[in-house]
Formats: sequence, structure tokens, C-alpha cells
Amino acid sequence: MDPFIFIFSVFLIILGMGILRNWKVHEAHDLNYSIIIACRNEEQNLPKLFNSLENLNYPIKQFEIIIVDDASTDNSLNLIKAFCDLHVNANYFHIKNKSEEYLGKKAALKLAIENAKFEILLFTDADCFPKANWIRSYNRYFSVKTGFVVGSYEVTNASSFQRFCNHISSAIYASTIGLGFPFSAAGGNMAVRKNAFIEVAGYEKFKHNIAGDDKQLLNLIKDTSWEIRYNPEVLVSTVVNSSNSHHRGKRKYGKFGMSSHLFQFFSILIFLFYLYLPYKIFIVQEWQSFLSYILGGILFWIANIIKHKFKFALIDIIFIVIYPYYLIYYSILGLAGNWEWKN
Repeated sequence: MDPFIFIFSVFLIILGMGILRNWKVHEAHDLNYSIIIACRNEEQNLPKLFNSLENLNYPIKQFEIIIVDDASTDNSLNLIKAFCDLHVNANYFHIKNKSEEYLGKKAALKLAIENAKFEILLFTDADCFPKANWIRSYNRYFSVKTGFVVGSYEVTNASSFQRFCNHISSAIYASTIGLGFPFSAAGGNMAVRKNAFIEVAGYEKFKHNIAGDDKQLLNLIKDTSWEIRYNPEVLVSTVVNSSNSHHRGKRKYGKFGMSSHLFQFFSILIFLFYLYLPYKIFIVQEWQSFLSYILGGILFWIANIIKHKFKFALIDIIFIVIYPYYLIYYSILGLAGNWEWKN
């Protein structure tokens, strides 16, 4: 058996063990939350978002909703105004022109955070739809030492392969946090302690990057004394525009430069391994090593299914083989730049 493939198979099993780590606090308390939402040209999604926010199962006095319209050119601002007028715990701000200093949605998020009255900042996006127990689930993952809790998401209109990719993202969030080296976060489902945000100077160190604010904020906070935890309980739902999937893939996976040097090093090793794997399978025809790799991948995937209560599909076994090359392809395209982020 090839020693490199065997070591990588064991590595996959270790990642699976990281997924299964339990991050719940011993005693949960009802905390106070400021829900932070940046919105730009989301008039099609806002009615469903508002319906989700109205159905949140949490005491109204213990959370507020802050929505910032980030220079929308459609009817978003009027819809936001109407929603906030009907809800005593909702407030909005309007940015008339896109910031040239804080790129992407960071100017909107920064404005909302500065006006948040509660200590726990709970983030979602205007095209996301939280479930009823979304807020309550975070109570079980915040201790006094917790600075960041990462959640995940699901795409309701996803293809089988897109579903698999989303589930892989959840697995990576859970496994890397579980093993003590957090990798990334989902901006549509995460919670940050305001003191931790202030301690790392918020978005100041990466304000000129157009995307990746969730990942970069996590990277800053993980280098402090604050604890990072993972909440697998309530996935936030979203929908995607299939016509923009190519640019979305480049944006999502092309963030190599935003990772730590350790992750960059491991990413290069993994890239080289997946170039080596086809050679051993198809040229050397070392099928025993390939079976050990598949076994490691399946055990990793079973851990992910257990943690998130995902449904298993036989086609996932094929996707386990395909996905690494999909990831490498879009990572290279993303590094080359030339991707779009809305307008």
C-alpha cells in the first residue's frame, strides 16, 4: 500500500473525528442578540426574509434586528422601512453611496455593529432565511470565553452536487474548529461577541478586500484568547442564482491568500496529493491504496452526516472522488481574479 495515500486516508479519518467534537456549553442561558443584516438590491428575497424574522422563536425583548440598506437601486429600502415600522425591535440605516474605503458589504456591517445595543452579534444575509429556533440554538454554544460561533447553511434549490458541496463546507467548518485550527465561516450564519470584534479592530485590517470578511474576521479572532465554537444545530436556508454559479465558485474557493500560512502550506500539499492520486490509480494501478482512500473519505462523510443529521445518498461516494478536483479548478480560477460579486 502506498504510504502517502495511507497517511492521507488517516488524515481524513482525523478530520472526521474533529467534526464529531461537542461544543455545547454545560449550562445554556437566554442571551441578548443583535441580528445584523446588510442588504443590497434584494427586493425579491426580502419578503421571505421578513417572514423568517417574524417567526423567530425568541423573546422579543432579548433581540433586535438591524438592517442596513447598502445603496440599493431597487425597492429594497422601502420594503425595509415598512418592515421596521411594524416591529418595535427592528431598526434600519441607509447608505446612499457605496463606500470606497470599506469594500463589499463591510461598510454596511460596520454601521450596524456600531449601533448594536447587545453584546452578541448574530449575522445573516438578506437572501438567507433563518429557521424559528435559530437564535435559541446559539445559547447552547456561548460561554463567557466564547468570541465566535460558526454556523452553516443549506441551499434549498441546489442540485445534488451543489448540496454535496454545501455539506462539505459544513464538514470543513466543523472539523477544523474541532481540531483547534478554524478555517472559515459562513457570513449568513455566525455569531460574534462584540468585545472580540472590537479587540481585533473589526474590519480595519482587511477593509479593502471586496469579499471574505467572515473568514478574515475569524482568522483575527482565533489569534486572540477568545474561544471559537461550532454550532451544527440550525442551518440557515438560502437560494442561489444558478446563472451566476461560475463566479460564485471562483469567489468561494479562490481565497487562498486569505488563509494562514499553515493552511496555505497544507493546501499545497493536498493539491500535490490529488495530482499524485490519479497517477497511482491509473498508471501504477494500485487499487488497494485507492480503496483505503475511499474508506477514509466515507468515514469522514459518515461523521459529517451524524453531526449535521444530513441524509446519505449513494451518489455522494462518487462526489467524494470528484469534489477535490472541482475545488482545485475553482481555487485556481479564483486566484486568477476576474470574478463578480453582485454589482
